[in-house]
Amino acid sequence: MSEEEDAKVTSPKEALINGAQILQQSLGPYGFQFQFREDGKGSGGAFAWGEFIRGERKIELHFRFTLGMVRYHIDDQSASHESYMRELNVWSQCRYPGFSEDAADGFRELTHDLAFANDFLCGDAAVLRNAAAKEALKTAKQDQQIMAASVGDVRKLEEMRDHFRGGRYGEVMRLAAELKYPDQMRSTEQQMVKLAGEKAKSHCAASSH
Repeated sequence: MSEEEDAKVTSPKEALINGAQILQQSLGPYGFQFQFREDGKGSGGAFAWGEFIRGERKIELHFRFTLGMVRYHIDDQSASHESYMRELNVWSQCRYPGFSEDAADGFRELTHDLAFANDFLCGDAAVLRNAAAKEALKTAKQDQQIMAASVGDVRKLEEMRDHFRGGRYGEVMRLAAELKYPDQMRSTEQQMVKLAGEKAKSHCAASSH
C-alpha cells in the first residue's frame, strides 16, 4: 500500500465517529447523545470506543476493524446486543453483526436492530434487565467453572469416578466433601455421590453384623 493510499484509510476513531452519525438519526429523537471516549492501539491493533448516553442509559460501542462489541447499560446492569435481542425474541430477525467489509454497514445493521429496542429506548427496560440478569448468572457460572478447575475440583471428580468404579465408596464420599463448588456437579455426578453414600452405608451395616 502506498503512502497516499495509506493516508486514505479511515482510522478506528474516524470510523466510529462517522458511524455514530448514522446511529444518531435513530437515537437522537430519543434523547441519546454520542460521547467519544478513547482510541489507542492494543495487542489486537488500533481501536476506538464511545457511548450513546441518556441519563442512566448507555449504548457502548467498540470499533477495531469493524463495529465490534455493542453493549446496553442501565444503572449498574448491562447486556450484550445478542443477549438483549434474544431476550426480545427477535435475534433471528437481526442484521447485526453482518459480514460486510464496509465499516459503515455495521452501524446501518445496528440501526435496523434498534427498531426492536423500544423497551430500552423509551420503555421501562424490563426486558433488558432480564437479559442482563441472565447474562450475569451465566458469566458467574462460567467463572465458577474456571475457578473449580483451578482449585482441583475437576481432578477430584475424576478420582471420584475411578473410586466409584473400583467400589471404594468411602473415598468417593471423602472427596465429595472436599469439593469447593459441589453445585457445579452434573446430575450424573450427583447421582454417583448419592449411590456411593447409599452403598457406603450398606457396607457399614453389613460389616457391623
